[in-house]
Amino acid sequence: MEFEKTKKIKLLFNKGNALSRIIKTTLSDTSDVVGRYNSCVEYAKSYNKLLKRSYDILDNFEDLVFYKLKNLSPYNMTWPQQKTLMESVLTNLEFLLSNLSSSLEFVEDEFNNLENFIRTKLRSALFSFPEKELDIQNALESLFIGRGWSKGIDYDREAGKFNFSGREYIPDFIIPNLRLAIEVKLIRKGRKSKIIEEINADVSAYSKQYSKQMYIIYDLGEIRDEIEFRRDIELLDDDIRVLVIKH
Repeated sequence: MEFEKTKKIKLLFNKGNALSRIIKTTLSDTSDVVGRYNSCVEYAKSYNKLLKRSYDILDNFEDLVFYKLKNLSPYNMTWPQQKTLMESVLTNLEFLLSNLSSSLEFVEDEFNNLENFIRTKLRSALFSFPEKELDIQNALESLFIGRGWSKGIDYDREAGKFNFSGREYIPDFIIPNLRLAIEVKLIRKGRKSKIIEEINADVSAYSKQYSKQMYIIYDLGEIRDEIEFRRDIELLDDDIRVLVIKH
């Protein structure tokens, strides 16, 4: 899923939640205020706008209701009719929110599944002592191929080049469907501080191009506190994952 698409889903989801809270507040109002359901048509219009903007995101929207509101005025409706319309809008809005939420959860599930897959399989995919990062990259690509992925479609290697702050960046791997950049790092003796510097620079750059980042750290015995190492990097952004693979 592209970064802009994910961003749009989150925006629509937040706006939908805000509308839902307003409608629920109106419906739960037990005061005897005259015309308290007069906003029913405006709520329906707001729902329609959200639904229209969701058409290019959702795979299945056939069951979602679009309200025909032309020439409809709340002042030509009885209060029970107004209340019924408002309740209907809320019901369909909750259904729309559920669909948007499922789209976001799919991305998160795929991200989590990929993380677990690499964490459990990468070490066994290396048949000899890695001398350079290229060895680990080759092992990772073999896992992608073994998973049935096709280069250029499901993943790509050393693609997605871009410039940031006068410097050129090329991720080791990208997963277009997740808008994910993957970097592979090999930590050997005396290289830990240098690797941390590289990652900090990558995080700032990749956040401008990709919605998610994954750093695969192949450790040859230099990382003593794995939790602390991961935490310091992952705290920089919620969509960053650090996998420390011990040789």
